Amino acid sequence: MGIRILIAGGGTSGHINPAVAIADEIMAVSPDSAIEFCGTARGLEKDIVPRAGYVMHPIRARGVPAKPSLKMIKAVSDFAAGRKTCMNLIRSFKPDVVIGTGGYVCSPLVSAACRLRIPVLLHEQNAFPGRSNRLMSRNANVVCTSFPGMEEYFPRAKSVIFTGNPVKRIFFETGREASRKKLGISDDTFFLLAMGGSLGSKTINESVLALADKIGGKDIKIVLSAGKQQFASLCANPQAGNDKIDIKEYIYDQEIYMSAADLLIVRAGAITCAEVAALGVPSVMIPYPFAAGDHQTYNARAFEKENACILLKDSDVTPEVLFDLVTNLRKDREQLCNMGRKAAGLSKPDAVHDIVKQVFALAANENTGKG
Repeated sequence: MGIRILIAGGGTSGHINPAVAIADEIMAVSPDSAIEFCGTARGLEKDIVPRAGYVMHPIRARGVPAKPSLKMIKAVSDFAAGRKTCMNLIRSFKPDVVIGTGGYVCSPLVSAACRLRIPVLLHEQNAFPGRSNRLMSRNANVVCTSFPGMEEYFPRAKSVIFTGNPVKRIFFETGREASRKKLGISDDTFFLLAMGGSLGSKTINESVLALADKIGGKDIKIVLSAGKQQFASLCANPQAGNDKIDIKEYIYDQEIYMSAADLLIVRAGAITCAEVAALGVPSVMIPYPFAAGDHQTYNARAFEKENACILLKDSDVTPEVLFDLVTNLRKDREQLCNMGRKAAGLSKPDAVHDIVKQVFALAANENTGKG
């Protein structure tokens, strides 16, 4: 017998992809289940969720500013409106469990679920939790964390369980050879993939574009995922016409491009790190320097400690630095292979299974209580 689940997580792919991974695993385990999503009409969830095959209900939600301002009034108004929409949705959909994977879009749904006494599971991707999860955890039945020892951040949650980050099954099933064939990349081509996150990274975008203009040889292919906010301006740069580089606004089938790559240049968001580990691909990690609690640096250091990546500070990244680094790595396949193997050793393939086990336990308790 299937279960009924409502999920919220949005704004960036770092919140949305874990939500989709959890949903996919529930459907794999229990195909009779019904799963629907909530999100804003302006976030990436409006594209990613329908592409994954799930219904997404638009709700109003907005991030709360750190300091009092007129924006706070708008945020509170949107929260109230979003919660009202979510309460109506809960009454009609009748979920067994509500899941939140972080970001301000979760707050209206989780708040509505708590008011209507629906069990809540939260998942936190980062070593330093976001504001929404910290606030909403006070009424959560279970908080699943991606790093051990995070109980101090969720003192009022009923249960805090270390599971790791959920990664879609396809990241463990996608192979390098098949991916390169699908992308038309020959065996003797050095394929460099650069991604600055769903919103893009100016540091990575500009440095990689200049790298493509500087680097020599016909046996190199660069793909740059520029992000929706910077794609148009980057394509207008004269260097974008270089035939060595292919600039994309966003890559939806990231597992194919990532598994095909000889080297990744990426930020160090928690889900990106988990996907790098799942695929066992060598990487240069450039943590976003303004992330809350500097959590991306902590993520990258965990890889660097195991020789599973090369860590560069954002302020140290220049076209010249990348040129020297990529030039040396192209000649040192042994180092690339070693980094990939070390990265694979950091993966947690059972993370999504362990999270879903908690979901089914909550659903079983809820249905027993109804009985």
